[in-house]
Amino acid sequence: MNRNIVKTIAILFMVMTVFSCRKKDNDPMAGSDSKCPLLSVSGIKGSIREYEWVASRLIRVYSKDSIPTTLLFRYNTKNLPEKMEIQTGTSTSKYIITFLYDDKNKVVMTKTSLSGVEFMHNDFLYNSENNIASITTSVELFGKKVSGKTRIEYNGDNVSKVYSSIDNDQESLAFWGEKYDDKKQFCPEVYKYAAMGFVGIANNFFSFFGENNMLEGRIYDGKGRVDQKTTISYLYNKDGLPTKSETTMERNNKISSETNSYIFACK
Repeated sequence: MNRNIVKTIAILFMVMTVFSCRKKDNDPMAGSDSKCPLLSVSGIKGSIREYEWVASRLIRVYSKDSIPTTLLFRYNTKNLPEKMEIQTGTSTSKYIITFLYDDKNKVVMTKTSLSGVEFMHNDFLYNSENNIASITTSVELFGKKVSGKTRIEYNGDNVSKVYSSIDNDQESLAFWGEKYDDKKQFCPEVYKYAAMGFVGIANNFFSFFGENNMLEGRIYDGKGRVDQKTTISYLYNKDGLPTKSETTMERNNKISSETNSYIFACK
């Protein structure tokens, strides 16, 4: 797989793992985006991410991290995400995720391809609360086939612990959402779908499947050991939207911090 794309995925969603989206009705995109669309996220050196909207649809995200990246979203006639494309820097490789739905507008499968070659798909099962309960991942690269299983536990409306296994190995802890606030998640609704496309590649997307904003969480490596610990604090306005955040990440015994500010276009 193109290493720049893999690195981009990790950077893009490691920063945005604080976002999460979930709806329980038959129109998963019927959220609050049209009322308060997110326009930009900025750090101490300026804009980090910019969002382009057409009506209530998020169509592009421009990321200015170490590898400039553009996410493009395409929608079907039901206003649901149909494809997501990742473009990195000047690379000509295209990383595309296709979303397949059942008759209740729930994603039942994602198919992932690189430069036109499909190499991974995820199959989703839901519980009685319409939350994603388990995911089966199949990957075929360089003639080698690997399958995996992801099992998700919830604490109320938020993801608590996620366990994963590869082939017939015993499952191990992959993610732990330790603490959430009581505010509705502020990310664009389509971010949940983006996260669904990357299950099987990395473990830093699972807070997307919950109801509130994650304040503390841990990501684990393939052996169930803590790989990264994240702590976030937000300053909210009267509408419950963040104006600033302070994020601390601990990884490989090194601690880094980041201050971000957010701009919304509330109508």
